[in-house]
Amino acid sequence: MRAGARGGARWRTGMDKPNTIFLVDANPVSRHALWLQLTHSKRSFRLFGDARSALAALERETPALVVADLDLPDRDGVAFLAEVARRRPPVRTVLISGTETPVGARLALQDRIIDEIVGRPVDALDYAVRRLLREGWEAWLPIAV
Repeated sequence: MRAGARGGARWRTGMDKPNTIFLVDANPVSRHALWLQLTHSKRSFRLFGDARSALAALERETPALVVADLDLPDRDGVAFLAEVARRRPPVRTVLISGTETPVGARLALQDRIIDEIVGRPVDALDYAVRRLLREGWEAWLPIAV
C-alpha cells in the first residue's frame, strides 16, 4: 500500500483490492436506482438504509467505495462519510446530494474527507465511480458496427 490523499493507505496495483461498493440511502427506491446505475460494473454491492448498519458492516469488511446520500435517517451523510474515512482511509467516498450542496459538504470535499459530490439526478455517478476506482471504459462501451 502507499500513502493516499487522506494520509491513509491506498491499494497498489496487483494487490487484492476490495471489490464491494456500499450504497447507503434511506429510500429503498433510490438505493435500487443507484444499484441499477452501477450494475454493469464487475463489482459486488451491499445496500444499506442507514449509516449505523453500514458502519457495522464496515467493521467486518473493507469496501472499495462507499456511496451515501446526504440525508440519512440516523446521521448526516457528510458525518457518515467522514467516519468511513477515519475508520478505513483507503476507501473512496461519494456523497449524493438532492438539493444544493451544503457548505459542510463542500468543505469536506475541499479537505479531502470525501472524494466526490454527485447531485441528483445521479447521471454522473457512474463516471465518478469509474474515475475513483480507476476502472477503464473498455469493458462496457458499445462496439461500433
